Amino acid sequence: MHEKTVDMLIVGGGLAGSLLAWQCIQQGKKIHLIFDPKTPSASKVAAGIINPVTGQRLVLQNNARTLLNTCKSYYQSLGAHFNTTFFFEKPMLRYLRNAKEAVAWEKRRANPDYDDYLEETDDPKVILQHHTGYLDTQALLCKLHHEFKHQGVLEHATMQCDEIDMYASHIRWRHITAQRIIFCEGWRGQNNPWFRYLPFQPAKGEILDLKTSSISPEYIINCGRWLLATHDGRLRLGATYDVQQPLNEWISPQAKDTLLADLKDMPISLEDIEVVQQQAGIRPNTLDKQPFLGFHPKHHALGIFNGFGSKGSMLIPYYAGVFIEHIQQQKLLPKSVDIQRFTCA
Repeated sequence: MHEKTVDMLIVGGGLAGSLLAWQCIQQGKKIHLIFDPKTPSASKVAAGIINPVTGQRLVLQNNARTLLNTCKSYYQSLGAHFNTTFFFEKPMLRYLRNAKEAVAWEKRRANPDYDDYLEETDDPKVILQHHTGYLDTQALLCKLHHEFKHQGVLEHATMQCDEIDMYASHIRWRHITAQRIIFCEGWRGQNNPWFRYLPFQPAKGEILDLKTSSISPEYIINCGRWLLATHDGRLRLGATYDVQQPLNEWISPQAKDTLLADLKDMPISLEDIEVVQQQAGIRPNTLDKQPFLGFHPKHHALGIFNGFGSKGSMLIPYYAGVFIEHIQQQKLLPKSVDIQRFTCA
């Protein structure tokens, strides 16, 4: 490998690392992206569902309008660049499963903040959700990685933290000299020696790809589990949620059985169901459900861009811009995502 000097060395080729790398390149920054394609990641599995109102209490995501506008514009721009559609708008039918959810819906129906997102239907137990859809995460990552390789800024490698040498004005890893290194390692960030003090709460999720002779639903179906018919003919069902330690990325027969049992309880009729594929990934969730952005309090060249959990496809485009403005213009990060909210031991 030849010697190379860059503004940023980015570690991690999932959605966070790849979109941050792309945005840095658009801003004229010299970057080098490293990741091991054989290492499993949540981005390789994710259905990429974008949904601004979630949970049993039907909570509207903070700053939802800005987040949605940013991610739609971002993915449409990428689609135009690659002449491929990555983002697909698709309304969601949310089925109220119990009294708790029904009470939450009554509260939200009286709140004008939710008018643009939730709509009642003829069935009192069903809500129509707007501004939902999904990102074809795998197709987007494939295109981005091919582009990075073409530009000569991608390297398939495994980062060993003891290979990093830190100096007053830069860091060095093998043949790369960089002003900063940004870790976008997903749930494995909890093992990073500089950022392990951050309270990650990773959660394993498994999903199924199905085949059926029935006509697939035109809406995303949400009954606690979700069912998504994609543009390329897949029918995806997910996702389980497992926080039991130690976590692994192996598929399990228990998860398959659980998902298929829940599918039978969905208020739709599907015939000749066949499981085509089962996948597992670990979401990089955090204790306070907010991402981790910022630089190490003692080693200022070491940064982190992580912790987007299951909402990465909606959150990452906006926060990539916020993070780059923080680096380039010294704009303060929002306190809710700045890692300074936690004390480094």
